[in-house]
Amino acid sequence: MIGNMEYTYDIYISFASLTGTENKQSAEWAGKFCEFLCLIMERLYGKRPSVLSHDRLINMQNLPGENNMSIFAKSAVFIVILSPESLQSADFLKELEEIRQAANYTPGSDTSCQRIFKAVTMPVSQTEQPDYLKSVLGYNFYEINRYNKKAIPLQFTDEKGNTQKLWSRMVDLAYDITASLTDLTGRSSENATGRNKPFIFLAETSFDQVENRDMLRRELQHLGYNILPLIPITEEANSAKQEIEKYLSQSIMAIHMLGAWYGDFIKNSKYSLLDFQIRTVKDYINNNPNITSPEQVIWIPSEIKPTDQRQSLYLKRLKRDEAQYKTEIIESPFEVFKTVLNNKLTELTSNVIKPVSEKNKLYVIYEKGKQDKILRYLDIMRHKGFEVIETDSWNGDFYSISRHIHNLLIADAVLIYKGDSTTDWLNSKIRDLVKAPGYGKSKPFRAVEIISSEKAADKSLIFLKNVPLNWDDEISSDVVNHFLEQLVKK
Repeated sequence: MIGNMEYTYDIYISFASLTGTENKQSAEWAGKFCEFLCLIMERLYGKRPSVLSHDRLINMQNLPGENNMSIFAKSAVFIVILSPESLQSADFLKELEEIRQAANYTPGSDTSCQRIFKAVTMPVSQTEQPDYLKSVLGYNFYEINRYNKKAIPLQFTDEKGNTQKLWSRMVDLAYDITASLTDLTGRSSENATGRNKPFIFLAETSFDQVENRDMLRRELQHLGYNILPLIPITEEANSAKQEIEKYLSQSIMAIHMLGAWYGDFIKNSKYSLLDFQIRTVKDYINNNPNITSPEQVIWIPSEIKPTDQRQSLYLKRLKRDEAQYKTEIIESPFEVFKTVLNNKLTELTSNVIKPVSEKNKLYVIYEKGKQDKILRYLDIMRHKGFEVIETDSWNGDFYSISRHIHNLLIADAVLIYKGDSTTDWLNSKIRDLVKAPGYGKSKPFRAVEIISSEKAADKSLIFLKNVPLNWDDEISSDVVNHFLEQLVKK
């Protein structure tokens, strides 16, 4: 019965007893794993968990009346340390089956409370794992070299001192274990961060974006959001579709993080898992207009370099076709993406009713050093009742791209003053206007004014075809007043 069970051990850590050098390395890694996990949980929640490891279990089996099943019955949560070598051990496989029985785990059952977790030290294919472990929430304690695609295990002691990724995985695991212990025992720590906000579907991604996905998942959980899926999505099209739709029915947002790889095709589909997830969410939104369906957000890292032509063509198609009802594409650096995402989530979850916009926010963009030439015209705009948003104040020579994007999101109209700035600078600002919907802008600009003596600008202007666009050679009171009068009439 979940909620008031009492257990002797909070966590049981299972690992295989191997032979020779492998056994020593495996035991040492498991010992460090246990030590680090206890330390993190104690720091996060002020309480050291009661942990039983496989080597202690061997000694306890000699006690009267004790055996594996009786000991496992006293354990709340199980962590299985998995490697290709460990699955060659018959004793280890027997212990895994006893853990499954003790946890009363059945694949496909309600997974709201996880009792079994797997820590994978090196890649293990789904076909090699026992059936029930395939659907267990896993944490990869290795990384893939993006150049040769070989797996590199994460070590607790690194000659270069690079253990941050391992610590991050441990923190993720500690949070999820604590959530399960709270569900199982009904006890909660005063220091624990409650997850009292809605669910978010955070789609699986390619290996080059795993670290960013983990980081985003961690930050969203710390903000109180519940993240789905809890277990890996089945790599078979029909089952995957059912699973994703179940997650979407509970979620307010679906987030996709794309990388440089398209990925392998999933079974019974001509699409990779990344592509399949995006298509499934899109279909779910379009096919359920009468219910509250989630917002879909697709992130494409700026300056991404696809590894093959298939991914290159896929990203181009996405940027061309997918920005539509309840779907937004954000092409930006990771930190900018997180800022935009946080703003969108705040809007979705806020109970504050916003007043009707007065539609008078005018964003004036100009390059550093042009203040003197445009200053008097800013006064005209304010005198006409417009709220002028200026190009973000420079901190020395630093220009804040995140603030620039924020200004684009809240602006009702835009005025770009080129002066003697370069055409490249002008084109970059025009491209920012085109990208605004991808950054999260839900309504188009009411008008755009570009003051430049060079009319031939970026080809992306064709994507502003639904926005009234004015061109003028030089700035003057007549030009500014004419532009403002157009806005007043709208």
